[in-house]
Amino acid sequence: MADAARVTVIGAGPVGLAIAVVLSRRGTDCLLLEKRAGLSTASKASTFHPPTLEIFEKFGVLGPMLEKGRKATHIQYRDPDGVFAEFDHALLEADTPYPFRLHLEQSAITPLMADIVRGSGHGEIRFGAELQSLETLEDGVRVGWSDADGAVHHHDSDFVVGADGASSTVRDLLGLELEGIHYPGRVLRLVSTDPIEDYLPGIGQISYIFDRDNRSVSLLQMPDCWRLIIRLPAGFDEDEVVRPEWYMAELHHFLPMLPERLTLRSHDIYGARKMLASCHGNDRVFLIGDALHLTNTRGGMNMNCGIHDAWVLGHAIADALESGQPGLAEAAAIARRHVAEEELLPRTDRNVAGGPGWLDEVRRRAASPENAREMLVRTTMLDMAPPRNAQNLQPDARKAPAQTIQPETAK
Repeated sequence: MADAARVTVIGAGPVGLAIAVVLSRRGTDCLLLEKRAGLSTASKASTFHPPTLEIFEKFGVLGPMLEKGRKATHIQYRDPDGVFAEFDHALLEADTPYPFRLHLEQSAITPLMADIVRGSGHGEIRFGAELQSLETLEDGVRVGWSDADGAVHHHDSDFVVGADGASSTVRDLLGLELEGIHYPGRVLRLVSTDPIEDYLPGIGQISYIFDRDNRSVSLLQMPDCWRLIIRLPAGFDEDEVVRPEWYMAELHHFLPMLPERLTLRSHDIYGARKMLASCHGNDRVFLIGDALHLTNTRGGMNMNCGIHDAWVLGHAIADALESGQPGLAEAAAIARRHVAEEELLPRTDRNVAGGPGWLDEVRRRAASPENAREMLVRTTMLDMAPPRNAQNLQPDARKAPAQTIQPETAK
């Protein structure tokens, strides 16, 4: 190819930016195309697990993340009688240098990664750039995309990575389907700026509150707010459940000590899915993150798994280009889909399903430090994460600076 060792990444969310960081720090020229006008500021995934924090430490962005985020050290299970199970992440001190979850909006980390890509000398980000076509070549892929003015451009890449989310254009162009199920039921998420910890002293940063019938609400403490999750009944009225009269009555059922009204920053209603792309891609085009797998949000695993996808595939692509063995990249993509199918989806499915005796199992595990640690290893993904010691990913002064990509404008 005319411009070898170049990768096109579609999508500038946390997963797309993560693989761009890996590639650019490895000296692999990459172009990241994002159809939005800029980085997303929407409130989305907000939990970073220990192995993901180890990856961000390699990127050199963990310091600012720790300054901005909230360390979540305790998971609590409560019923009307009080705390019946609690898990302290300090039990993981021998397993990871970061024995906690970090709660932080993904929009706080994406600008940090974007700056790394731009400053690497090997990466470029183009906003307002929407993927239009993928054409297979003998030794790569021809990428067609349109800019904000509607002009269509083409360039050739050795590899293309689709990190463009649940509605992936890359996946559609490959003719692949998302296969799986939509979970029954939906939830109402309330984002409150009230100090919930003042009304319920000692509450864990991650808390599940159950009533006598094992119905529950969930609470997640963010740096400057709380997220409260209410599971909605079948046949709910969407206009009714967002009225304070409805959701406060529901919250008071579980948490009678709360004030009459909460101050809300936002609210939304959403459902959950368990889905997997029918294939990893092909020998030159790969799917990662939400484009490859979708799970329920409980436990905050899907984005973390996507960043792990980016870590593994980014190194594999760089290795493939450096060694002249393109099959290394596809092998890594196949392996990451296998992790999603065999580890991620079954585990997050159990988070939703629960099942008979599940709360008894939680009690049993919390009662033993050894069993509690085993549970935390699983909930923090330490047992399914890839090795994090492959590269320090510091800028390499020996690498030549990236050439500016000059797209061919369609006639």
